[in-house]
Amino acid sequence: MWSFLNPLFLSALAAAMIPLVLHLWQRQRIVIVPFSTVRFLKLAQKRSSNRMRLENILLWLLRTLILLLLALAFAMPILRITSFRQLVGASRRDLAIVWDVSYSMDYVSGQKKVWAASRDTVVALIEGLRHGDRVCLFLADDDVTPLIEQPTTDLEMVLSQVRALETGTTTSQLRPAVLAALSALKESGKREKELFIITDGQKLPWTSFSPISGSTAVTNRTDRTDTTNNPMAPTATPSWDAKSVDTDISIFTVLLGVSSPDNAAPLNLDIQPTLLMRDTPGQISVDLGHTGPEQTLTVSLTIDEQAASQRSVTLGKDGGAPCVFALPPLTPGTHPARIETSPDGIALDNIFYFLLRVHEKLPVLCVGTETDAFFLLHALNPGGAATTVASATTVASATTVASATTVASATTMNVQRVDPEAFTADRLSDYACIFLCNALPLAGQAMLALEQYAQHGGVVVIFPGDRATPADYANWTCLPAMPKAIIDFGADAQRQALRLVKRGDAIFQGMNIPPGTYPSVAATRELQWGKLGAESDVVITSDNDVPFLLRRKAGKGCVLFFSVSADRRWSNLPLSPFFLPLVHQIVHYSAGQEQSEPFIWTGRNLALTEIMGALPPKTELFDPTGRPVPLRPLKTGQGNLLGIETCSRPGIYTSQSAAGGQPEPAFAVNVMRSESDLTRLGTADVPTLTGLSAIRVAESKDDLMQLVKELRIGRPLAEPLLWLVLLLSIAELFLANRAARKTRTLTEQLKIDMTGHVKGTAASGG
Repeated sequence: MWSFLNPLFLSALAAAMIPLVLHLWQRQRIVIVPFSTVRFLKLAQKRSSNRMRLENILLWLLRTLILLLLALAFAMPILRITSFRQLVGASRRDLAIVWDVSYSMDYVSGQKKVWAASRDTVVALIEGLRHGDRVCLFLADDDVTPLIEQPTTDLEMVLSQVRALETGTTTSQLRPAVLAALSALKESGKREKELFIITDGQKLPWTSFSPISGSTAVTNRTDRTDTTNNPMAPTATPSWDAKSVDTDISIFTVLLGVSSPDNAAPLNLDIQPTLLMRDTPGQISVDLGHTGPEQTLTVSLTIDEQAASQRSVTLGKDGGAPCVFALPPLTPGTHPARIETSPDGIALDNIFYFLLRVHEKLPVLCVGTETDAFFLLHALNPGGAATTVASATTVASATTVASATTVASATTMNVQRVDPEAFTADRLSDYACIFLCNALPLAGQAMLALEQYAQHGGVVVIFPGDRATPADYANWTCLPAMPKAIIDFGADAQRQALRLVKRGDAIFQGMNIPPGTYPSVAATRELQWGKLGAESDVVITSDNDVPFLLRRKAGKGCVLFFSVSADRRWSNLPLSPFFLPLVHQIVHYSAGQEQSEPFIWTGRNLALTEIMGALPPKTELFDPTGRPVPLRPLKTGQGNLLGIETCSRPGIYTSQSAAGGQPEPAFAVNVMRSESDLTRLGTADVPTLTGLSAIRVAESKDDLMQLVKELRIGRPLAEPLLWLVLLLSIAELFLANRAARKTRTLTEQLKIDMTGHVKGTAASGG
């Protein structure tokens, strides 16, 4: 669609008649020469006239075209490249803005502040709207946050929210926000529709447009969000189909990041051993990631706000490196710690927070009568002299039980026993491991509590006994296999050699079994199982590959199931030299499952029960700045659990019970480190990743506004027209000079020879 900014100059098109008038006025001069014959003169005159007529027509056309183009150039024509639906007047338009608010947008390099540039861009787009235009705004974080969900004409309200907005602490995925913006524009009717994507040029958020998302989880600790039957959990986003995007929507994106970003961050850490005991040597291995040229940075370890160690690490171009710290001796308790790198473009990912939980004694619970648990208690407490028996003892400082035994030993374990009839579901998360010694059948509530305990990272060890029949196990859903029979070998005990199925199994790490050595047991009774369940395996076998110890993963923990009892009535296992190291290995393996992990990632709908266990009534939670964190019930598949709707601030969170006292470290939160990878996206990659060939890509606010101007106002053609006038003028000058050189008078074209005859040179091109 054409329009003119200075249509008054169109009247100058009449000047195109000037060359025509001049050419019509031009008269050919005739030279009269008295010769006796004019045959040669007529021939020369005819050829000269044809040539002049052709050259005059070309010159006339060129001069006319030059004047026409000059007049058009001064009229400043504008070519609209949008639809032709508005022939008169200005159309109303709806804008949908998708704004990347991930923490990589907070990148600073010298005077270049990406977030400030993005805010200025959004403000400029909104301020460029006219009265009656509408705008909606969607924030692209790890999902999508509709700041202004429906297009509104209240531009001042939108501007106030834009100017007050700050970057988030999450990663970003553009696809959910773009789909939400496109959905909002579907109700715009015949208005002109424009979609703007404001981001920093990082490649990560664009990978969500691919059928297979390119985002990678840094570690298996990343997901603490329970979305089962949770109305507050992020909903599944529809897949991306570029062909379904309306062709009448003009889509722009601007990549505001620096061309060569430089950022380093600690990505993850590993604590060895996973179970930290008093005065036990340990170390922390940190994975460092880096985007940018090679550099050397300083990495420091701080524990309890005291500098513990410092390292200098060289990172290659766009590469990472490990960094190892030795842990100093720590007292029992929970110690807040952090890994910190040198300052760079993004400050938020330079610190990695975590907790060091140091144990003095491992709490272990044995559920069984004194007779059934006798050998197990003495195996867990080899000294045995410190065993005390009371008629009533407080278990786990919360559960009062009858006929309980407390084993207080000089070992690393604090073993407590409770009768099956007195066993309750209170505070099971306080124990590193729970042994069931001929404890079945149990009440349904107790069985459910044990399954949840395993789901949250605990280990349940089952020793069968005479109290239970195979039918008593039918209601369990977390068993490695369902018992089908109890085999009685009679008076003749069956001696069986035991074999570890996998010597590298996590249960037996650190356990020294000499090669070629096979422990054995003599069994008089044995439990036999049916088919193995899902995620189950055999840990120890006896003769003929008969399962002796089974294991099943249950959530973050597991269930171990022996084929013989924990006393001498079924076998001599409790008297074998293999029994003591085996149960010790199981306890340490259980504690190493780390029910309370050293850190979690920022996220939504954080269920506190999963990381802190059961909370005492009226427990208060505080964020890293000391502000109270509101706790809300989260509806999950396990019922209503107490949790946090949004956990977005990195740092050490503390808790305080209703009894008062100083707040204690509860858990550590870190921002997702996938956002620390600042690998840049090229402008040509945007159409490829999105499948939108018509998307307009800019790399600065000014470039974006120029693209918008060309869309809304049109493309000005005055400058190209003037360049064309210049080229035509050069051609006209060349043609005019050529015509002037070749056009000679008739006298010059004639030649008289010695005999007096007249000869014409026109035939030779003269």
